Amino acid sequence: NENVTVGKACFLISNVTTGPEALQRIISTLANKNDEIQNFIDTLNHTLKGVQENSSNILSELDEEFDSLYSILDEVKESMINCIKQEQARKSQELQSQISQCNNALENSEELLEFATRSLDIKEPEEFSKAARQIKDRYVTMASAFRLSLKPKVSDNMTHLMVDFSQERQMLQTLKFLPVPKAPEIDPVECLVADNSVTVAWRMLEEDNKIDHFILEHRKTNFDGLPRVKDERCWEIIDNIKGTEYTLSGLKFDSKYMNFRVRACNKAVAGEYSDPVTLETKALNFNLDNSSSHLNLKVEDTCVEWDPTGGKGQESKMKGKENKVTNFLKLFIWLSKEFLIHFEAMPSDIFLFIYMTFTFCLLP
Repeated sequence: NENVTVGKACFLISNVTTGPEALQRIISTLANKNDEIQNFIDTLNHTLKGVQENSSNILSELDEEFDSLYSILDEVKESMINCIKQEQARKSQELQSQISQCNNALENSEELLEFATRSLDIKEPEEFSKAARQIKDRYVTMASAFRLSLKPKVSDNMTHLMVDFSQERQMLQTLKFLPVPKAPEIDPVECLVADNSVTVAWRMLEEDNKIDHFILEHRKTNFDGLPRVKDERCWEIIDNIKGTEYTLSGLKFDSKYMNFRVRACNKAVAGEYSDPVTLETKALNFNLDNSSSHLNLKVEDTCVEWDPTGGKGQESKMKGKENKVTNFLKLFIWLSKEFLIHFEAMPSDIFLFIYMTFTFCLLP
């Protein structure tokens, strides 16, 4: 179209000598073209401003996300440092305690050794015996010191607090921008239309743990198959669906079909729509049951009439009573035959009991 417009302008300019009307057309064409260019420049400037603002917002969000990561890393680092310091303090305390006990034992032992060495130079028997007894008593007193364990209670090994963040480092190196979610797939087999409600079920063809929610759109139509561009109603939107199934209730099935489509959304962007699915919204068909209706109702399919005489009820009662009498008579005859077979004769009192029982059961 632009080439046609430019060509038309050049053609008019080449024929400017034809008169003022041609010149007016040239001026009008140039003015329109200038307006188009100016509008396009305004659109570009608006887009450029949007790019700058959106980039600034995205950079701010990126800084916040990384600051959050840094904060978590700092907290984990501080916690690990505290664990190392606590382990260091525990082992140092154990070793200091052992060193103190050993120093005391060594000091007492050196004093006793020095005293025993001097006692060897004593010439007087009594003095020597006295010194020997003192050495013996002090030696017995120091027995606990000689039972001290000469093995450190703790080792200098701190390898149990070493770390290896190679896997986490690889995970951090895979950080990237959020991908656009793939289109879900509506499963018509799992969808249900019943009782003025529609349950729509869908699934993701590929697992995506970045999905935050789904958007379901629907509209009524009288055409089967894919939605048509013309003569279609606007899509109605249901947002922030957390699961992969949704039930629309309280619908009025005033159209023969309903179109559905769904899209997945993550924190940043919504993905493509699923392929639209058309579900048939059949009206609820029913018939009245004559056998279970009231006795005074005369029912035929969807037509109901009041029968004050209760003809249906009387007819039903008579039929029921006839069937009841027939069944009891058959049972009575069978029992009589069984008694005759086994006892050759039925006692009168038993016959009377059976007869009275059946008569009582047949009373209305």
